[in-house]
Amino acid sequence: MSFEKFIEKCMSLFKLYRLLTFTCLLLGSYSAYALEVIFINPGFSNTENAQNSTGNFWFDVSKIMQNAATDLDVTLTIKYANRNHILMKELIQQAINDKPDYLILVNEKNVTSKYLSKIDSKHVPIYFLLNRPSPASVDKLRKNGTNIVGSITPNNRVAGRLLMQELYNTFSKKTTTQAHTLALLGDYATPASIMRTQGLMDFLTQTPQVTLIAKEVANWSEQEGFRKTLAYMQQAPEINIIWCANDAIAFGAKRALKQLNKQSQVIVGGINWEAPPNNGSELDVSIGGHVLLGAYALVNLFDNHTQPKHSPLLHRPADIFYPLNAANIPLYNAINKTGLAEIDFMQFSKTRADWHEFTIENLLLALEK
Repeated sequence: MSFEKFIEKCMSLFKLYRLLTFTCLLLGSYSAYALEVIFINPGFSNTENAQNSTGNFWFDVSKIMQNAATDLDVTLTIKYANRNHILMKELIQQAINDKPDYLILVNEKNVTSKYLSKIDSKHVPIYFLLNRPSPASVDKLRKNGTNIVGSITPNNRVAGRLLMQELYNTFSKKTTTQAHTLALLGDYATPASIMRTQGLMDFLTQTPQVTLIAKEVANWSEQEGFRKTLAYMQQAPEINIIWCANDAIAFGAKRALKQLNKQSQVIVGGINWEAPPNNGSELDVSIGGHVLLGAYALVNLFDNHTQPKHSPLLHRPADIFYPLNAANIPLYNAINKTGLAEIDFMQFSKTRADWHEFTIENLLLALEK
């Protein structure tokens, strides 16, 4: 072999060595930041399940989260409890056994916090979404070894008050008659339901011209919203406003009013920004925005995993509730049609120098690009 060929071969080997070194460094960097998250969704895995009478809210939460996970290069596994609390406990234990980087949980009806107090979960960081344990419960769980690292929750008290305020405003523009309200609550135990009911009562206490005819739990269910609206409209036909803890209950109320031929006589509203099922009637009022918080949770976890010193996890409140109106209808449409697949959620990460706050306004701007 000539000296020139020897030098050429050495240079080729050196270039190969540099390429392999760079690849190893790149893979090493990727593995250092790769993030695995499990989310235990209390709802159903599809919109066609015959047992699902509580609407598509939790399905939409997951759909948006999956699109955010793709943008953030997060490995997201979603397990569905199908509103079955026994199954939810089993899924939590399985997830803890799998040891993800983070486990996202929902404290529905306080079932999750009670279960965590009985098991060993100290090796898995737990982040609560939308419904979290009370501060006292969080302290107690942490003392028992549960590794709770943070949460993202909306202001449900504001949502309950805002819903009643918007319903009354809509009603007042339509008529000068006395307002008589039926309130159909979510449940008696879930923090979101409790706070929304408190918001309702805040408004009614300060607005004596609105008469509360009755308030009763409808278990987040379209079927119960339908059945209970039928019953109350027969008992108290003067009802002309129906406040509902979620859109599913409100759609049931609308269906009942249609059957009674009283749709034009009663103002109905709920919370979630859901599209009507099976070509059902649009709601008069819908308060929403919190369906986006699953994606925001992933952004927070990604930032903490990537830059833990600069992005600590906290118990974050989110002022994200807005009435559905002409300004935010493009976001509502994108949520229900595409799950915001057209938005790059990486723009909300603090790992970027030009990051943007996670707000309804900025999400609407992102849709316009």
